Order: sequence, then structure tokens, then C-alpha cells
Amino acid sequence: MEKSAEEKKTAYLTHELRTPLTSIICALELLRDGGLAAPEGAKLIELALGNADRLKTLINEILDLSKIQNGTLRLSPVACDPAELARASVESLLPWARRKGIHLSLKASVSCGKVYADPRRTSQVLLNLVSNAIKFTPDGGTVEVSLEPGRRDRAGNTLVCVKDSGPGIAPQDLARLFRYFVQAGPEDRRAEGSGLGLALSRSLVELQGGEMWAESALGKGASFFFSLPVHVEAQNSEPQARVNATKSSAAASFCHHGAPRA
Repeated sequence: MEKSAEEKKTAYLTHELRTPLTSIICALELLRDGGLAAPEGAKLIELALGNADRLKTLINEILDLSKIQNGTLRLSPVACDPAELARASVESLLPWARRKGIHLSLKASVSCGKVYADPRRTSQVLLNLVSNAIKFTPDGGTVEVSLEPGRRDRAGNTLVCVKDSGPGIAPQDLARLFRYFVQAGPEDRRAEGSGLGLALSRSLVELQGGEMWAESALGKGASFFFSLPVHVEAQNSEPQARVNATKSSAAASFCHHGAPRA
């Protein structure tokens, strides 16, 4: 008998939670039992810490998903500089990019202007997109985050792009890229993600009055775009109205967005 969608979701989450937890327990047991030289012990500690961080991220994503489903996720939009948010995200991921020999760069004009957005949630979106790009880009490749004046979505919102030189995304995967609990991309990379990141990112952008989409072709890398409402000094209430108007639609559509790469 075929499992229901809810049963599949539960099985998926159970597996994703159990895997890093099992690794942490095994590492701690080996350390407890002793008999390990210093280098091996240090490696086990790093392994346990890495899996603990993975577990923490997954739990936070599940909590965010639950809040979006229930319509209880609270945002705190303010006038903020998207270039500064992008710069902070890029700088935090530079060490990882350098270890892979990936050239990670930011192209942002000083005249980008401000957006009306939740800084913490926008940083969450940026970190997810940039880390995905690094993960799927081969060693020696490039990842560029760009934000320029004049680049707007169809509603006139400020546009941010994260572009990589990775393997690209197949058409059948691109069509379902933002669904929850489904992973796309190369088989050897799917186990590295939770299957929630991109779908959550899109919901967070939509809850702030923006849009998110991707453009790609196999062998030609991928570009992920998202937009945020422009902050207008004389009309502070307008972006807030747009945020509120999109909350219900983003919450209602969370099941229909395509398959995350991570």
C-alpha cells in the first residue's frame, strides 16, 4: 500500500534528524571509550560539531516551516541596506569558498538604495542561496552575488542575484525546484541538504512582498533571483501593506513550491 504524503514527510524528517544524531553519538562514544591519539580525537570532535550544526539547522528549518504553515511566522521589516546584508553573507562564507578554490565575489553599487525587509530573514535567504551555490559549484569555479540599481523585478522591487558556474539544473528539476521535502541536483550532493532550504527561502521572500525564481541550463550554471520592496521615505506604510497582503498567499502556497537543491 502506497504511503500518504504525510507519512512520506514524517519518514523523511525522521531520517534527516536521525542521521546526524547517530553520527554525534558514535563520535562521543568513541571519545568516551578512549584509546584514540590526539589527531583522531580532534577529527571526531570536528565531526560531532559539524553534525550538531547540521541538526540545529534542520530543527530551525522545521520550526520555520511549521510557523509558515500555521501563519504564525512574525517578520520585523525595517529600512535596511541590501548591499550590506549581501556583503556580510559573502564574508561569512568566504573561508569555505576559498577551501574549495571558488572565487566568491559581490557586485553591489553604493547607490543601490534601501529596501523594506526583515534583515535577519533576508540574511537567512542570502546565506542559503550562496551556500547552495558554493556546494554545487566544482572546485575552481565562480559564484557571484550581484545587486545593482536599475535591476528590478516586474513589480519594481530591488533585485538580488546569486549566480554560479556549477553543472546547472535539468529542465525537469527546474520546474519543481521550490517544493518542500524534495531534492534536485547531482545525486552525490543530495544527501548534503535537508530538502527545505530553497522552499523556505522562497516563502520568506514572498512574505516580505518579493518574488524568487531560478534560471538555468545543464552545463551552464544557475542563477537564483529574489526581490524585496524598495523603501520609500515618504511612504513607509506602503511596503508594510504589501508585506501583509502576501502573508496569506505565501502560507497557503507552501505545499506547491518546487524541489530544493538543499
